[in-house]
Amino acid sequence: TNGSLNLDTFVLYKRSLPMPDNTLQVRGYDFNNGVDHRALLQSYTSMGFQATNVGLAIEQINCMIEKRLEPVSDSDQEAPSTCPCRKGCTIYLGYTSNMISCGVRESIRYLAEHSMVYISALFVWMYW
Repeated sequence: TNGSLNLDTFVLYKRSLPMPDNTLQVRGYDFNNGVDHRALLQSYTSMGFQATNVGLAIEQINCMIEKRLEPVSDSDQEAPSTCPCRKGCTIYLGYTSNMISCGVRESIRYLAEHSMVYISALFVWMYW
């Protein structure tokens, strides 16, 4: 091959680029410290691609809940007759019918029952 890389070597072996110093290291939850559910969910942000996205979603939901709990001053809100929701934000929940049959039904019921979401919307997809 005259000292040049063949196609297989070129495709399989790529030079690594240095990672920035502030890059989060991939690390899972250490169960030797016991089971702390809050810490377990917080550790999702450093477990890898899919878990990281779940962790980011958890962080976003926590921010939404905190914002929803903030009181709204009268100057920040429309007249009560046109806006019945007196919360810091409105959280909308959209779901598909398969979420009901796959075991998420109880979670959706809990959110609606305890007024944690403002509107539930069922989306039905039809394939022809």
